[in-house]
Amino acid sequence: MREEIRTEIDDLVGRKLPALVALYQDLHAEPELSGGEEQTAELLAAELEAAGISVTSEIGGHGVVGVLENGPGPVVMLRADMDALPVQEETGLPYASRRPGVMHACAHDLNMTSLVGAAGVLVGIREAWSGTLLFVGQPAEETVAGARAMLRDGLFTRFPRPVCAVAVHAGPDIPAGTVGTRSGVLSAGGESIDIVVRGIGGHAAHPDQARDPVVIAAQMVLALQTIRSREIDPNEFFVLTIAAVHGGSKHNTIPDEVTMKVNLRYHHSTVRDQGLEAVRRVTTGVARAAGVPEDLMPVVTVIDESVPPLVTDAGLTSRCAAAAEEVLGEGKAIEIAPLSGSEDFAIYGQEGVPLVYFRFGTMVGGQPGPYLHSSHFAPEQTNAIRSATLTLVASALTCVGKDQERSG
Repeated sequence: MREEIRTEIDDLVGRKLPALVALYQDLHAEPELSGGEEQTAELLAAELEAAGISVTSEIGGHGVVGVLENGPGPVVMLRADMDALPVQEETGLPYASRRPGVMHACAHDLNMTSLVGAAGVLVGIREAWSGTLLFVGQPAEETVAGARAMLRDGLFTRFPRPVCAVAVHAGPDIPAGTVGTRSGVLSAGGESIDIVVRGIGGHAAHPDQARDPVVIAAQMVLALQTIRSREIDPNEFFVLTIAAVHGGSKHNTIPDEVTMKVNLRYHHSTVRDQGLEAVRRVTTGVARAAGVPEDLMPVVTVIDESVPPLVTDAGLTSRCAAAAEEVLGEGKAIEIAPLSGSEDFAIYGQEGVPLVYFRFGTMVGGQPGPYLHSSHFAPEQTNAIRSATLTLVASALTCVGKDQERSG
């Protein structure tokens, strides 16, 4: 990247930062849950339009797509997620959520702010690049439904199809001013599983006449943990969490069934398949050992909240990381370990689009604060917005910049 372009980018970001911080605080104060991002989408669309970008709204729900055409060249997609979480904010900040029980506890407000910042900068340096940029505000990331919904509604057919896609996300365990990425598997795939543990209900005074699904479920909780410890290759990533157990309604009554909610995380599909098969086998085995009739075996259902592992493109990630380091400073683009969390940005990769994904740091003072999804999550703002915006701009220019062509 030429020095004069780098200087111009840095100057533009510096001048926009006060307005971007104000936008972030506005977004933070008015969070909306997955699928209900109506006002958030309107604000994001207005900000992109004010930057001079052609915007289409209501794609796959409340999805926003901004198209910036600037001559011949590649199509590059920059994406930010928009939804908040059902969390009661407890930060005490002056711009804390004004919506009871809803909070931007996963920093999607920072992601959107950085997308707006990058849009303004890239409009301001049109002479440095040629091609088309898609600025995508995606709904329903937290329910891993938004990416699929936008694709079903024509994201890659009604609009120019991108040759690559870039996204950023806050990283509370990374120092502010630094970004982290990696090639290959960056974050885990996830499956959500419902298990109905069936038994024979009855009177608490006569458990011998029942087949108690509460006790059977308790045994299953422990038995399922042996899948990780005794069946999965220790060198493979695999997490199985029993997140909820519900059953019964009266002190003296054994219920007919108990429901369990289970979450499975993995990095490779073979491990996912092995884990799912084991869940079915273990739950059935425990039920049979308890004397449950064959027609009342557990019902195991993988629900429609699946997301594949996020796999980034090696070559593109390497080039974008180098470009990010140019604008952030030496040593400010680091390699991070694979993450155990999931991200439906991975869905776009399943459509054959190479992906680049950065975590931008929000940690100040050398110690991570409350992590994502915490009611006390209060990230550093200014440096985080600056580094995320610069990273998006540098990555976009890596893919479409005339400057990149001249410099080889």
